[in-house]
Amino acid sequence: MTTKQGDAVSSSQGPAVASAVGLAGAVLQLGYGAAAIVFPYPAIAERGWELVWLAINIGMIAGVAGWLLLDVATPRRLARTGGGVAIAGYLIRIAVSIWLVADPSAYVDPAIVASIILMFTGMGIVGVCTARGPLTGWPAWAPLTTVAAGIVTATFYSIHKPTHFILLGLLWGTTWLALALTTRSLRTQTPHQQSVPAAN
Repeated sequence: MTTKQGDAVSSSQGPAVASAVGLAGAVLQLGYGAAAIVFPYPAIAERGWELVWLAINIGMIAGVAGWLLLDVATPRRLARTGGGVAIAGYLIRIAVSIWLVADPSAYVDPAIVASIILMFTGMGIVGVCTARGPLTGWPAWAPLTTVAAGIVTATFYSIHKPTHFILLGLLWGTTWLALALTTRSLRTQTPHQQSVPAAN
């Protein structure tokens, strides 16, 4: 793995565990997208699938945490703030899933919109900080691809809901899978347990 400074990325266990959970969540997300083809909206929005989406959001949280633990985004404090904002969005979405399972008729649109704003804003900050950091090539842009795919996916909600739910899994899930795999790759490609220093 090559960085702008030629430094190595931390190989601590934190990114490994988080990326493993993120990887599992991304695989589940791809399965969700495939299921949305077989069980198109509104079937894919029923209670059982809401529980699946809850688990997927846990995977996204792990994906964000794993990336931040690599310490490849600069300035570090801004990146971590962005990560916290994104995670707050995923936590809101988890709460929405629990609410919908308990009451499928609940009006949750404002909460979902708030969660999306937080997710995209937070990951956008993480992505910009990563692009400014020591990584080069594809890894430098991995977080921002999740934002780009998420925006495309969200746009389809008002255009064609069945397509929106398919893209939630197959498009957005692909970028989260790539992020998890990139996290694992950055952690394991270096032979020494060094970390890339990120500016505070």
